[in-house]
Amino acid sequence: MWAYLGKVENIAAWDRGVARAAVTSDASAGAALEFDTYARARGDDATGAWGKMSYRVAPADSSGKSRVRLTSSTGNARFFRSAEWRFRVEPVPEGSRVFCTAEFILRRRYFFLAPVLRLMTSAIRRDLRLLKQKLEVTPSLTTDN
Repeated sequence: MWAYLGKVENIAAWDRGVARAAVTSDASAGAALEFDTYARARGDDATGAWGKMSYRVAPADSSGKSRVRLTSSTGNARFFRSAEWRFRVEPVPEGSRVFCTAEFILRRRYFFLAPVLRLMTSAIRRDLRLLKQKLEVTPSLTTDN
């Protein structure tokens, strides 16, 4: 499971808002992996650079948990005081079960966006269903905890 989740380039395959993702720092010598995601292009911006967001991944701990923290504060990231995705993988008889939670804390001046972000939970659920489909169509991924 971590074999798929741990590859940054796979994000664009299940997160419909991401056109591409790129590793920006190697996780060697115990350092945390860092990466950028780029939103789908809008208008004249063919690079998607307007939607760049940077993240740092804490390696999975012994309980199978990993955290992905937003580290940028420009572009769409400017709305958040903090944002973090938490992944946990647990073995089950059928393979593995992935749990994902997200915590977004808005900056005070963008608090008016809270209702809009609340409406986006259905989009996040759709992306997570797509991730589930990607994991299920590759049987070797479900046995890798």
